[in-house]
Amino acid sequence: MKQLFLFLFITTSLFANAQDVALNQYKYIIVNNQYEFQNEANEYSFNELVVFELKKHNFTAFRNSEVLPADMNRGECNALQLKVDKSGTLRIFMVLQLVDCTGTVVFTSKKGVGTTKSNDRAYFEALRDAMTSFDEVDYKYTPKVVVDEQVANEEKIGIQQPAEVTTIAGKVPEFDEQVKDRQVIDAAAVAMQSQVTRLKKDYATTDNSFSLRSSTEGYTIFRGDMIIGTLKKSKGGCYLAVTTNFIGVGYKTAGGFSIEHTTDGKDQVMEFVKG
Repeated sequence: MKQLFLFLFITTSLFANAQDVALNQYKYIIVNNQYEFQNEANEYSFNELVVFELKKHNFTAFRNSEVLPADMNRGECNALQLKVDKSGTLRIFMVLQLVDCTGTVVFTSKKGVGTTKSNDRAYFEALRDAMTSFDEVDYKYTPKVVVDEQVANEEKIGIQQPAEVTTIAGKVPEFDEQVKDRQVIDAAAVAMQSQVTRLKKDYATTDNSFSLRSSTEGYTIFRGDMIIGTLKKSKGGCYLAVTTNFIGVGYKTAGGFSIEHTTDGKDQVMEFVKG
């Protein structure tokens, strides 16, 4: 019996490691902006939430409605497509699959379960449950590099080779310009953060540790003076809270605002009152 358990443990470990290695070869994950089970694009902000969850697990993810990277699948298959298999009515079940350019399934999640009666909240619950499969994945993008053994040996003994620059469509990337652009973006982000923190709080928790401030799409969520996420209204009438601390569902109450979320396996409710 002990040998059987040992065999199962080794087999499971090897399978998990194989999935890690396979995923590490891919740079991007593309999420559909509308799946077959949805009545409209990004219904319930579900697709946006999928991208956010993938980014939490260190993946670079995009919805297919966004401007996609120029190097995606150029010369090699470096992107995976996220498939979502949704089933059930009274209970929502979801299985996530990552499929490469040839249609080969590279990764399959556990079956996530959502039991809440409200469709949007059941979707979120099933998705978060399925996403726990990525908790055991140690993803780190490792591009495929083919090294000429002779060149490698010559470099070891100090023989210099003529420099070669690989270009795409005859154009050398202008890294200095990219750095400058990034510096401009970073400066703009700092300025925006500084400006937003001076705005009036619309709602705040009783201890003022968290607050909500109006934005064009709903509310911006703060922890102290730092932006941690957003609270966007869905067409169903509720709000999707997506933050670096938690993901949940918000709704207005007679006294202010409430956000329900699950942290460390425990259901919690954050109460906000008028600021």
